[in-house]
Amino acid sequence: MGLFSFVKSAGRKVGMFGGAAAAEAEVKAAATKSKDEAKADNDAFAAQLRSVVTELGLEVSNLGVSFAPDTATVTGTAKTQAGREKIILAIGNNAGVGQVDDQMAVEIQAPPAIFHTVEAGDTLSKISLSQYGVIHKYDDIFEANKPMLKHPDEIFPGQVLRIPQIKTVLHTVAAGETLGSIAKHWYGKAGRYNEIFEANKDILKDANSVAVGQVLAIPSTDPA
Repeated sequence: MGLFSFVKSAGRKVGMFGGAAAAEAEVKAAATKSKDEAKADNDAFAAQLRSVVTELGLEVSNLGVSFAPDTATVTGTAKTQAGREKIILAIGNNAGVGQVDDQMAVEIQAPPAIFHTVEAGDTLSKISLSQYGVIHKYDDIFEANKPMLKHPDEIFPGQVLRIPQIKTVLHTVAAGETLGSIAKHWYGKAGRYNEIFEANKDILKDANSVAVGQVLAIPSTDPA
């Protein structure tokens, strides 16, 4: 449970909010509406946010969504921690939502993922490098954000993504590979080969002794 922040002007255009300009216009218009009219608009928007979760097929029972200016409150019981986080993102990554107040329970507990807000120029590879210290874990990020993400290239500035914990990164040496080429693959820099060597000194005699079929540990970092 907790309060999660989102970029209100970013995200999918759902219901009464059609992007930054429309959202701003709606806020101004709301000042002239009666309480009953404002409540009706908020209830309609909440219903549309709820339908987003339903359409994605995320596992949750007794789902409830309410909306007051800027904040969507979510209740119910998610099947898994990952599902809970996906529901939060499915609701928060919509134009007009500045915060999600998560009041959900979860059946199967697990460590939470890190949430990352996409910046201009970001790609899943760049996010993988910044969060894990290696490039080629972008598929893990993509998989962790399905079904909200349909393609790895569809991310946008202001979008919030799940960054899951990962297991030890392993690399099986292929024909023609060297520690330099392996470092280039994972870090984007061949000069970082010594980091791989130091992490595998128990099986490598020197930096030039890699053999086809060896499984090497690739030093990475936990997301933060």
